[in-house]
Formats: sequence, C-alpha cells, structure tokens
Amino acid sequence: MGRDSVCIVDGDPAVRDSLSTLLDLNGYHVETFSTGSAFLRQLKSGIRMQCVVCEADLPDTSGVRIFEKVQALPDSIPFALLVSRRNPSIVKTAHKAGIEQVFLKPLVHRHLIEFISDHTH
Repeated sequence: MGRDSVCIVDGDPAVRDSLSTLLDLNGYHVETFSTGSAFLRQLKSGIRMQCVVCEADLPDTSGVRIFEKVQALPDSIPFALLVSRRNPSIVKTAHKAGIEQVFLKPLVHRHLIEFISDHTH
C-alpha cells in the first residue's frame, strides 16, 4: 500500500467490486474494505489515502463513525458517504457530522468520478 489509494468501505461485495472496477478503469489505485474495523486497522497502520468512499450502514459500525476517525487525522482527506434510498434520515445526520458529500444509492457513477477527480490529483 505504498501508493495513495481511494478507499472504498462497503459491506456489499457487488458494490465494492463495481466501484473498484470503475475507479481502476479511471486510473485510480483502489483499496477495498468490507467492514469498518478492517478499514480502521489499516488506518492505524498508516494507509496512504487520497479519498474515502464509505457506506453509511456498515456491518459493524456507521459511515459517520468512520468519517469521525478520518477527520481526526492530521491531513484533510476527502470523504463521501454512500446512503441507501431506504434510509434518507441518515443524510441529515451526515451533514450534521460535517460530511459534505453524500451519494444516494443506486449511485450515478459519473458523479462519484467527478467528486474524486475534483478532490485528488
């Protein structure tokens, strides 16, 4: 993990795979994580990130909690939260926590690429 990565944290393997493929095809180095705790272990070990894309409802924690851990880092890391349309109340919680970029699933991939492109390189 020597390169700066776009980190995808999502419990759904189909989402992880599709986003990883999409970003890889657009020239990004991608690391994927199925749980918040797996991501946090890498965070503690010093993973180099250029951006985090995180599901709001992870199997073991919330995306807002992951955001708070990322915000505690000395460097500012762009963060996008993925929210299921079945749970629109999380958008308000996310904005209260300071998460500026929220994407509703199903995701419009072009919007995600634009966000990452605008906040990296």
